[in-house]
Order: sequence, then structure tokens, then C-alpha cells
Amino acid sequence: MLLARLKAYVLSHWRGEQGLLWSFAVNLVALRAVIFLVQGAFRPDEYEDYFEQSLLVLALAVFFHGIVFIWQAVGVFRAGENYIRDRGAIAVHWGAQLGVLVAFWLTASYALNAWQMTVDVPDYIDYEAKWRSEREARYALTREDGDTLKLAGTLELGITKRLTALFQEKSAPYRIILSSKGGNIYEARGLEKLFRERGIDTIIEDECSSACTTAFIGGKKRWLKPGGRLGFHQYRVEADYAVLGSDPKAEQKRDEALFLNAGVKPDFAARMHSAAANSMWYPSSGELLSAGVVTDILE
Repeated sequence: MLLARLKAYVLSHWRGEQGLLWSFAVNLVALRAVIFLVQGAFRPDEYEDYFEQSLLVLALAVFFHGIVFIWQAVGVFRAGENYIRDRGAIAVHWGAQLGVLVAFWLTASYALNAWQMTVDVPDYIDYEAKWRSEREARYALTREDGDTLKLAGTLELGITKRLTALFQEKSAPYRIILSSKGGNIYEARGLEKLFRERGIDTIIEDECSSACTTAFIGGKKRWLKPGGRLGFHQYRVEADYAVLGSDPKAEQKRDEALFLNAGVKPDFAARMHSAAANSMWYPSSGELLSAGVVTDILE
């Protein structure tokens, strides 16, 4: 009996026989609000629940946001046509059509939300930690002996902060060997300041080029071992497009000032960035020593 009455009610609305006001306010607005509320109330707190019930969620979404909505909209449109035929007024029908359009966009939004419940979500990734790990993999910090640390690789973001933490330890080194072909110039300046303020000696065994030279000049004493060399060239922006606020020449002047403050001769500082950005100038050990870039040669 109840099923027969429900079937008759459904058919009655579908045919537009229930009146425009009832069809719009009850069968569309009120019923759609209940569907939205139920979907929100039964949202699982844990993502795992979504996947276990994905087929059920999709089936319910198709039924309530597809089949039921079509039934609601068609009934309102037909009730509106009957309203115009019986009363000759079209404005109310237009208002109902606008309401159906709004209901359609809301329904589409909730349908998308229901679909997202079934999409597998990857395990949470701490992207900051991931990127930090990737950067740290590009260089290595090793303790050579009790008071000497070696930095090998590119100067990456975060390296100054990491070294600062190491220097806080009781057994912190007072000498650091630099083996790098460059990296982030801002981190290089951070290292220069760190070495200078902590009184750390800097040593070159093989090569220290580009931004590495800026870090090197911060050493209290700056040593060069046989076979070691420092490489200088012009700065450039590693991008195929114009970077707002970037001025390589101004950055060069800033680092030239660091060299001058460290006691390097002005003629050497003026020549530091003479080599093209894709080239490198390697001064001889004698030039480095006489210019004050290196304080002594280690045998």
C-alpha cells in the first residue's frame, strides 16, 4: 500500500500535477536540502572508509544527484507549464526555472564532492621535509678529525642553518674544508658571515668555485693546499625568463665588498667577475696569496 502511494506521488510530480509551489518548494528545494544534509552528516572522518564503500557512494551519488534530480527538475518544469496554461502568468515560472538552475549547480558540486570520497588519497607527504632531504642529498658534511669539518657539494638552501646547528655543539670544528663548484649565493653569504663571526678557518683542497668563494672569504685564516684552486666568474640568473628584482651586477658588487672587507686588494676584487658566466677564471696560488684572498699555502 505504502509503495503504491509512493509510486503515485512520484508519477504525479513527474507529470507536473502537484502545483508549481509544492513541486518547487517541497519536491525540489526541501528534498534537495535533505539530500545535501544527509551527505554531509554521513561523511566519514577517516579516508579509509571512503575506499571501502566507494561503489556504494558512487551508486548513491548517481541515484540522488542524477536520477532524483532529473525527476525533481522535470516535475518543476511541467508544473510551471501547467501554471502558465491555467493562470497565464509566466514570471513565477521563470523564477522556478532560475531556482532549478541554482539547484543544478549545487547538485553538481555535491556530486563532485561525493566522487572525491571515492578517490584514493596518497599517504600524507611532508613536502618541506621532502625538499629539505633532496637539497641535503646534494652536499655532504663529514668530520675529518676532531676540529675539522668538510663540506662537499653544492651550496643549497638551508645549509647555513644546518652548519649553525653543528657549530653549537661542544665539539664544533674551528676549521672547514670547502669542496664545491658553487650554489646559492645567499647561502654562500650566510656561510661567510657564520665563518667570520665564529672565527672558523677555511681550507681548499681541490676546488672552490663561484658562490663557494664567497663562503671561503669568511674564514679567519684562509688556507690553500697544493692542487687547490678558486674559480671566479660573472653571476647569472639560472632561468629562461626575466626574474623580477634580480640584478646580477649588483650582487657581484655586494660580494666584491665582502672580499675588500676581508683585506683583499682592490685590483683583484675588480677582476673577480671578469670571466663570462659560462667560463671560469682560476687565479694562480701566487696571485691568490699576493692579493690577500689566501692567507697561506699548506704544504
